[in-house]
Amino acid sequence: MKKKQIKPPLALRMVGWLFPKLEKVAPFLAKRWFVRVFFTPVRYKMPYGEVDAMKEASIHQLEFENKKVQYYKWGTGKPILFSHGWMGRGTQFRKFIPVFNQAGYQVISYDATGHGKSEGKKSHLMEFVGIIEKLHELEGPFEMIVGHSLGGVASMHAIHRGLPTDKLVMISSPTIADKIVGEFLLRLNASDVCKDYFEAYIMKKYGKPFSHYSASYIVQSLRPVDLLLIHDEDDPEVGIENPEAILSLYPSATLVKTQGLGHTRILKDEKVIEACLNYLKKEASSVEAINHSIG
Repeated sequence: MKKKQIKPPLALRMVGWLFPKLEKVAPFLAKRWFVRVFFTPVRYKMPYGEVDAMKEASIHQLEFENKKVQYYKWGTGKPILFSHGWMGRGTQFRKFIPVFNQAGYQVISYDATGHGKSEGKKSHLMEFVGIIEKLHELEGPFEMIVGHSLGGVASMHAIHRGLPTDKLVMISSPTIADKIVGEFLLRLNASDVCKDYFEAYIMKKYGKPFSHYSASYIVQSLRPVDLLLIHDEDDPEVGIENPEAILSLYPSATLVKTQGLGHTRILKDEKVIEACLNYLKKEASSVEAINHSIG
């Protein structure tokens, strides 16, 4: 039976239709809305497979900035942390769970603020980072961190800020600041005026430019770690130039390219999962062997 595809939430589809109309009649309101939407994740419906994975988990909560954050543990052994991306959930790594458990590792993941079963309506990169640091205090140290999309960037930030993990896998992670903002502009059908307003907002609120939060910026001062980059050449959301930018700045990293998996289906691919486990075990030849095409 053909699996039913999950459509993006109606709210997300409506924003792209409405935004350019608002920008024409009320540009100042549009610019403020741009910033608001940027920091407001939309919660997707959880697929049945993830519901089953949640039922099998040991469910816990931690307190972060006065919000309850839900996190999950599967199995026993040395802990591996999995960090989801923007508008994702910890249970998206469900295909990794039995593989890592059978290899003797405990799988830990979480729902960031404003995501999944955690509290909050807004979130941002550094909240992901703070939660990762909190989980390290409660459940670490982690043998390895696997981050998907924004979760990979947050994981790099956490290591850069002192987390003692020496192995990091970044899957489908956006790393170039201009590309991140540009992609968001396209989604909202917004003009470059909104980009200028956004950049000024970030500088005023956080004291440094948005680009300084990008992986391409912080990797330049990242301590030596084993860094594996996995990226699909057909990812419609995050182009292959993103991991290539990291590789050019951090040449000790390993870049593995896949084809035909897109941005999220890559998390269900058996060879990708195997490559992450092999990288943990440092079986480099097996890692490199996953370059493949699924048409």
